[in-house]
Amino acid sequence: MSQDGRIVSLTSGEVGVLWSGYLGETLINCVMDSFLQNVKDRDAHRLLELNASLVKKRIKHYRQVFDQEGMKTPEGFGEQDVFLDAPRMFSDKFYIFYLKEMSRSSILNYSNAMFASHRRDIRMFFLKSLQEYADIFNAAIEALLEKGIVIRTPAIPIPTDVKMVEDRSFLGHIKGSQRAISDLEIKELYINLDTNMLGKSLMIAFSQSADSDELRKYMVKGRKTAHKHIHYFINQLMEEDLPAPQLWDPEVTESDVPLFSDKLMFYHAGLAASNGMANYGTALAQTARKDLSLATARLLLESARFSAEGFHIGIKKGWMEQPPLAPDRPRLSE
Repeated sequence: MSQDGRIVSLTSGEVGVLWSGYLGETLINCVMDSFLQNVKDRDAHRLLELNASLVKKRIKHYRQVFDQEGMKTPEGFGEQDVFLDAPRMFSDKFYIFYLKEMSRSSILNYSNAMFASHRRDIRMFFLKSLQEYADIFNAAIEALLEKGIVIRTPAIPIPTDVKMVEDRSFLGHIKGSQRAISDLEIKELYINLDTNMLGKSLMIAFSQSADSDELRKYMVKGRKTAHKHIHYFINQLMEEDLPAPQLWDPEVTESDVPLFSDKLMFYHAGLAASNGMANYGTALAQTARKDLSLATARLLLESARFSAEGFHIGIKKGWMEQPPLAPDRPRLSE
């Protein structure tokens, strides 16, 4: 709606981010409902309950927008995709770590959604959602720090003067000795390590519990890919004499009873791969050293291949909901 009250049609960008946002929120809603069935820790329960409440309000608002615009509500995910009587699959510590990583990716997604939107009401909804996820992120970080189960990025000497890059040696070499790693490069190593550790833990759980043999094999491949990436990041930190965060693998139980439908697990794996690729893209933009850039590009390509394989499985199984498409002018002209 425009400022003078006139109804303005949704743009393609707005339709796209509303469609994808709804799918993501209905997935998170199922995850929150599942986690709340088994959580014992008071802090974890409070954060999960708060986020679950906000997600449900967001889903309601999405549906109101779809009704108002005459747009078909996407199928998304619902009670048929979550099995609330399943035994615990994750620890309470993992729930808080999941909230931190989930809210971080949601902040990025909603900021991009806001930038893709022109209508004021849509922008304000995305801005409100972004701010709510920022609050969840901050609360999750505080809880992890208080419990001593997260490693801060290490301190480096505080700059006391301005220095300019004097020659191309700053860009490093493909092999051999390198300059000291920069603060921005350290940040990207830690972000991508956290993302892969969450992804690996999810792949472990999903590979144990998926009903489809094909999906199980795909999740095992995802677990191995994430492990390979984690191994690179930890080795890189060790070479730079920097501490590495803990692995989250032990926070997954041995239960093989599914928490979610195969469709939801497939889509969640796709989201993890997509977020990983976005993080690698950001890392490439922030990294100047050639060895780090080339390694990041290789990891990005491996993630893209894993994601592409998932598309083929999703299409074959009928799990992929088609996004809104532009008019097919050549077909309409026949």
